[in-house]
Amino acid sequence: MSSLWFDCFSGAAGDMLVGALLDLGGDFATLQEDLARLGVAGFSIARERRWQGGLAGTRYLVRFDQDTDRVKPPRRNLTAILELLAKSGLPEPVVANAGRVFRRLGEAEAKVHGCALEEVHFHEVGALDSIADIVGFCALHHRMGAPRLYCSPIAVGEGYVKTEHGLLPVPALATLELLCGVPIEPLALKEELCTPTGAALLSTLCEGFGRDFSFIARKIGYGLGTRERESPPNAVRVVECDRLEPTGGQGEHVLVLETNLDDATGQELGRLVELLLERGALDAVVLPAVMKKGRPGHVVQVLATDGSAPALEEVLLQESPTLGVRRWRASRRILAREARTIPTSLGDLRVKVSYRPDGSARAAPEFDDLSRIARERALPLAEVRRLLEPEIDAVLRESAREAPRQ
Repeated sequence: MSSLWFDCFSGAAGDMLVGALLDLGGDFATLQEDLARLGVAGFSIARERRWQGGLAGTRYLVRFDQDTDRVKPPRRNLTAILELLAKSGLPEPVVANAGRVFRRLGEAEAKVHGCALEEVHFHEVGALDSIADIVGFCALHHRMGAPRLYCSPIAVGEGYVKTEHGLLPVPALATLELLCGVPIEPLALKEELCTPTGAALLSTLCEGFGRDFSFIARKIGYGLGTRERESPPNAVRVVECDRLEPTGGQGEHVLVLETNLDDATGQELGRLVELLLERGALDAVVLPAVMKKGRPGHVVQVLATDGSAPALEEVLLQESPTLGVRRWRASRRILAREARTIPTSLGDLRVKVSYRPDGSARAAPEFDDLSRIARERALPLAEVRRLLEPEIDAVLRESAREAPRQ
């Protein structure tokens, strides 16, 4: 599957990111249908082809009926927005990703304003334009096959921005909080180049940031902002590309978060790992250790992307008795893999297929599915494994013929 790399040379806003995906080939009619499933009246969306600063791109517009959000924004909190998503009937990945983005946005607002998450009323963030931007982006990404997302360092500008709290420095408070752990470029333009919505989308959904990898470009799109500027043009560039990886596996950088605990129970550690995985950790493990003075303890180690690291650090600091978190950047090499659901004689079974450097494949069935089948069929787990092994082997033989080039 191709990846998408966002080049934020002139910042990023929610409408610019959606416009970039539309310019790349995202289906506008399907986007209209997906947003209509929210069941929220009072707005419509449009797109238009425009020229700006010597380039042609797509502008994504959210238009309001009279006396709607733009006139009197509702005070939606996170719970209201999550309920809106849950009732929409949108595909589960769209609901999950949009919910993650809104949660991170709410957490950033709560932190900079010194209040509880439940007390955050999103104002502009909860208004229809931000909902249309965040849900629209997640819906387009899903309909385009959910490619892996990467991003350049993000230009943020300088100066001040006018908010309901008065003049605040650029980048805005919530924007900078969302961009913790993300490389930024303080482009010398006295305006807000990156908005909280743009920062939330990129920092939550992108797996990596920077320019230190090579790729083969396949297709390019430009999303234009509403502010007219010739140099540099007010635009985001998105590149559909094939990333060039080391032979025999995929190379990438991750962040390692780590903390020592000597006063957490087994139940607390189990819950901590669950929360870390829910908040986007690539992996989370608990290792036994001997602490100072011979006390038994544990090391909690988390693998994170640049975008997920800030939220995961917050989980460690908030949900465990730790006094601090270490972090460092590490390289890792991973095998190409894919998740499949295969029909078997005992019912559907999810398997994870991975490909070795020599092109051979191996498959690992999901334990939860094996356990479910054993329970439904009143069979021992070992018997379920034995019965399904030939069918899994058949999938492996087919996968080996279709193995991706490494």
